[in-house]
Amino acid sequence: MPLRIQWSGTGEPILFFPGWNTTAAAVLSWLPPSFLERYRCGILEWPGLGISTEEQLPEFLGEFLDELAESLPERPIPVVGFCMGGIAAWAFAERHPGSVRCSVLVDSPLHFPLILTPLLVPGLGRAALRIAQGTQVGRFMVRRAILQAQTCYSKAFLDGLFGFDAKAALHYLRLFKRYGKAFGSTDRFHASARSCWRLTGENKIKVLDPCWGPRHLVQATIMPMEGAGHFPAVEAPAVFFDRIHGLLAGA
Repeated sequence: MPLRIQWSGTGEPILFFPGWNTTAAAVLSWLPPSFLERYRCGILEWPGLGISTEEQLPEFLGEFLDELAESLPERPIPVVGFCMGGIAAWAFAERHPGSVRCSVLVDSPLHFPLILTPLLVPGLGRAALRIAQGTQVGRFMVRRAILQAQTCYSKAFLDGLFGFDAKAALHYLRLFKRYGKAFGSTDRFHASARSCWRLTGENKIKVLDPCWGPRHLVQATIMPMEGAGHFPAVEAPAVFFDRIHGLLAGA
């Protein structure tokens, strides 16, 4: 089986679901040494990205999550999902409750953001992503859309943000959009069976608020992250991962 999870650290295992078009290496760079001393962190590598660049892209999110469950430790573990990775973490907990001890959704959208919808138009999406990667205007638009918090981001983070593969990026947008239609029973499941938290930044990204189509509701304890926007693990790593540790210790 192709490598899908990168493991680092010691202690209790925990599984991270990166966000849209984010590699495992990017998530690993966010983890403070103190957190890696407490937890054995497994980071999902989406096929088509990072070390799995040559791997075939999954056709269905559900089937991919089923295969993922087979490679996890036998005991239930916490799962943490960033942005759209939170949707995958949410779906994973529903499909495999025996594998999940609790879940944390980090600034995860409650719907498919309207701003991303044009990217699903055949031909237009790839052109828009190429513009975002290759021109100053495109980079400015992306920064304005998702980096509204007044934060000094590292060059490595910004390079990764604009280093996406257009084919994989569009594929996963379509995958999450299609899977979002199957969220009917998740509210009741998580409310009754598993602890679930949503961490949200107080500097909310207004451009992501409008949605296309119906919303799905996340029954979770909402815990705002003071001063953090859409990337709290990057913007305030010490505060963010201390909060994660506190949640897991009390779960």
